[in-house]
Amino acid sequence: MSEEQPKSLLWHRIKLLTLIIVFLSPFIGGWMALYVFDLKPASGNYGELVTPVQRLQWPEIEALDGVTHSGGFGRKWTLLMFAGDDCAELCRSNLFYMRQLRTLLGRDTLRLQNVLITARPLSEEMRIYLMGFPNLKVVEGDRNPDLYRQFDLPGEAEVGSAPKLYLVDPDQNLMMHYPAEIDPDLMLQDVKKLLKISQIG
Repeated sequence: MSEEQPKSLLWHRIKLLTLIIVFLSPFIGGWMALYVFDLKPASGNYGELVTPVQRLQWPEIEALDGVTHSGGFGRKWTLLMFAGDDCAELCRSNLFYMRQLRTLLGRDTLRLQNVLITARPLSEEMRIYLMGFPNLKVVEGDRNPDLYRQFDLPGEAEVGSAPKLYLVDPDQNLMMHYPAEIDPDLMLQDVKKLLKISQIG
């Protein structure tokens, strides 16, 4: 065996080892980022996904317009807000954003409905205020624990303590929730994306 042959064999092994390292480095880097350094990618949604998705069991509900709803509010996407004991400034701001969001959906406007549930009967002043929201479904004075309990989420404040928003799909699954102090533009992006990829509702 000539002196050149071991050198050539060593060189080929180095090239092969280099190719293996180059090929495996993205997988090793990804594994280290996820499990060693805990660098998890940010969610593509503004709202927090409910995982696993929670199927709601709606009690019979009578809305302010006298219509009784059983099994939810029909096969539409539902943006729902619990107002608690009082619909104060933040609550009213969110009602405005809910109305604007629905309008800005354009041709998908009719696929989304807005629902307000209050824990106490509405004041006369609030009834007058809500006249500016003709497409809003309102349920007043509802403290049904079987309803509220289904919207309890780990790490979140008590349902109704702040005017949080919840998104329910047409199959009556609670799938996403938003903070009381929302960014309406980001929420609009979420809803548009969901309606675009969804074939239901």
